[in-house]
Amino acid sequence: MSNNAVMERFIAESLAGKSPNTVKAYRQSIAKFADYLADSGADLTTFARSDVQFYIQRLETVEKRKPSGVNRELAAIKAFCRWANKEDAVKDLRVVKPAKPTAKAPEWLDRTTRNRLIRETDRKRNKRDHAMVMTLLGCGLRVSELVTLDRDDVTISERKGTLHVRNGKGGKERYVPIPADTRRAISEYLAQRTDNHDALFLSQYGKRISVRTVQAMLANYGVHPHQLRHTYVKTLVDRGVPAATIMALTGHTSADMVAWYSQPSEDEKAAIVEGMFA
Repeated sequence: MSNNAVMERFIAESLAGKSPNTVKAYRQSIAKFADYLADSGADLTTFARSDVQFYIQRLETVEKRKPSGVNRELAAIKAFCRWANKEDAVKDLRVVKPAKPTAKAPEWLDRTTRNRLIRETDRKRNKRDHAMVMTLLGCGLRVSELVTLDRDDVTISERKGTLHVRNGKGGKERYVPIPADTRRAISEYLAQRTDNHDALFLSQYGKRISVRTVQAMLANYGVHPHQLRHTYVKTLVDRGVPAATIMALTGHTSADMVAWYSQPSEDEKAAIVEGMFA
């Protein structure tokens, strides 16, 4: 039976009911694998595990495919092998795993950028933007948590303050202490308010502010909301705060996420190696 005949039978029997896009992708993957086998003297009925392993290596080294692309090709081959009762051909293969999302250090603000952001928002007559920036930097909130805050969620006295995050990720709530500079910024903003709206932060139209509005505001200063939260966590990590305390403050549920911030940034790595031959 020819490669084309075997492939079409596989598609008809194993991919029945799958979406047209899935069928198209699997057909292309198996056809490409069959072409590789033909060049090495095998076909879709005679190949062995070594053929699959060498094919993967070719995708990685010669074609420079990313791990995610290699895995897509391999998924089609594994499906074919299950159908053809050749599962030994895909057993214990060596495959480069895709990098985890936490493999690269998060982007936080360096001191210069952070201070510039604080100064520029503080100079504006309307103190709302400054209060939001200081809340994100001083309390490490997600933007989704910031926009749901009500006035009643903020407790401020002369010497301390507490922020009640009711709508944290996963529906979890937490209490976060408010540092002095953030307390001052929130108090100055609220002193400008003459309305009775429950929301802590309002848009220019007098409605609860949206995530998109906060993102757009920060974009005007060349930063992203996640960078402010990352800066908060990075500061805690650098100060040696225990992971359990950081998790309680930020709402993280995994110590691995906290450890992520211990990794050096790209700039820090570059600074380490710069001038090493001087």
